[in-house]
Amino acid sequence: MQMDVRRLGHFVAVADHGGFTAAAKAVHVSQPALSLAVKDLENELGTRLFTRAGRKAQLTAAGQALLGPARQVLRDLQTCGAAVAAVTGLESGNLTLASLPTLAADPVAGLVGEFRRQYPGIRIDLAAPDDSTDLLDLVITGACELGVTEARDVPGTLNAVSLGAQELALILPPGTATADWESGQLAATPFIAAPPGTSTRRLLDETLAAAGHRPRLAVVTAQRDAILPLVLAGAGAALIPESLATVAAQLGAVVTWPVPAAVRQLALVHRPGSLSPAAARFCEMARPG
Repeated sequence: MQMDVRRLGHFVAVADHGGFTAAAKAVHVSQPALSLAVKDLENELGTRLFTRAGRKAQLTAAGQALLGPARQVLRDLQTCGAAVAAVTGLESGNLTLASLPTLAADPVAGLVGEFRRQYPGIRIDLAAPDDSTDLLDLVITGACELGVTEARDVPGTLNAVSLGAQELALILPPGTATADWESGQLAATPFIAAPPGTSTRRLLDETLAAAGHRPRLAVVTAQRDAILPLVLAGAGAALIPESLATVAAQLGAVVTWPVPAAVRQLALVHRPGSLSPAAARFCEMARPG
């Protein structure tokens, strides 16, 4: 069986955009032409790939089984074209990268910045899934070629490049006294935290548990950009990456270090097999040292 690559591309577009109308706009074809291509693919496979309800389209079990391999086929074709570009120095193309929101500023921003300085013709498409489960699903299904997450969450089915350790600092409202700071004070500290299930919330819970405490929560928010302003406004304390603590201190926050230390190991992950030249180079540059 030889499947038409164009049909596979249209199939993936419908899956990604949730319907035929939005997919047709995304791939710049008419909706009838796209619908016919998907129908031809269904006839070739002898099964339906979508259930249709108005403008919505949901994958059937067969469609879900096809989605991952279809993405890989399309990515392999992109890799073939990018391999030619690699000969001339990675002059064009794009790289899809997923990152936990709390890792976007550090280390992802630095990695992307260095990569872009060396390869300004490569566009980075940066996805921000809510948690490690969603991030790993993006990588496993091929929606993103690379992902940055906590090393301990990486399953054995994915390859991982160690990015080393990241230590988190404790930032406190302006004017907070930190003399003789001890772990016992953590129990009485009101915290601004992300919702349960997120990487930083898990680290906060584990850090206090190691000291025999549970966090006293003052504010729980999924809006990570609001955490530092909330600390500066006196709403509570928060754990943030060490690299961002300097900025927090410049804005007036008091910076100290929790006891025991809050440390997480990070990793850059990808599916087994060949990578696009851009992804392969990104992995090389990301390795510590």
